[in-house]
Amino acid sequence: MAGKRRADDAAFMLGQVLKTMGITVGDRDSWPQLTGRASLAGTPYVYLGTVPLATARTLANALVYAESARRAQP
Repeated sequence: MAGKRRADDAAFMLGQVLKTMGITVGDRDSWPQLTGRASLAGTPYVYLGTVPLATARTLANALVYAESARRAQP
């Protein structure tokens, strides 16, 4: 149960980050599914579901921008 609880927490935090980016979890046109799960061994993970191409592009652009901003810092 602890793995499931940690996975649910991670899914919730990821959902909040996506919300600040304007990506709505549960919206079929944005991000239909985001679920915390745990394996039988108790290892937590987050099931992302299928992601529309426009959303994947938005995330890729944000990650590239964040990495370039991180590298630009002294």
